[in-house]
Amino acid sequence: MSKIVIFFILILPLFAKEPNFGKYDGSAVILDLNSSEKTVFGSRADERLSPCSTFKILNSMIALDSKVVKDENEVIKWDGVKREYDVWNKDHSMRSAIAVSAVWFYQELARRVGKEQMKKSVEAVNYGNMDILSSLEGFWLGSGSIKISLNEQVDFLSRLMRNELVFPQHVMDKAKDIITLEKNDIYLLGGKTGSCAGVGWFVGFMQNHDKTTVFAFNIKGESANGTEAKKIALEYLKR
Repeated sequence: MSKIVIFFILILPLFAKEPNFGKYDGSAVILDLNSSEKTVFGSRADERLSPCSTFKILNSMIALDSKVVKDENEVIKWDGVKREYDVWNKDHSMRSAIAVSAVWFYQELARRVGKEQMKKSVEAVNYGNMDILSSLEGFWLGSGSIKISLNEQVDFLSRLMRNELVFPQHVMDKAKDIITLEKNDIYLLGGKTGSCAGVGWFVGFMQNHDKTTVFAFNIKGESANGTEAKKIALEYLKR
């Protein structure tokens, strides 16, 4: 009898692999870059949605490549307009702005890049539906025109991690660096949240010794946001 109990204890974790999306309509795509094995949860892997603030990863690279800022540490002065989060209401560099997802900072970067160069760069990367026409300052937010699916997020991130995007190596390296959230002897985790229009994203990468995984988690529903998506993703990824 004891042998049977041990047998079930050992195999149960093998089946405990579904992310706990709780009350949300959740989907996730996870790609192992070493084996090319893709794992898909939920039914919305190909549904295109606003990228929300996950677009800041690409926005950062376009800004650096276009040289509208000297580097990720150049400070842009706050315009003095008080916005919903106190952490936004101050001067920011790209490094500090992406950490707190300061929308005004990335709107300023977009203005500096300009519509023509932004369109050219988004199309060169083949990012989602590549539609930036709604508004230069908000095409990635809420009802904005650009849309991307979980599969497309993972494809974009896989090309970033494989250094296969159209940007110079130092630009891709800076993007990976500024979205790095945790680094220890076991793993390195990078990611970006996104919240808008009842949608929550958490996308990024995890490196564990020689293994690299890229992922995109998305939730929809009442109170869905990037913070909740991140909690769900990290609970699953760190098991």
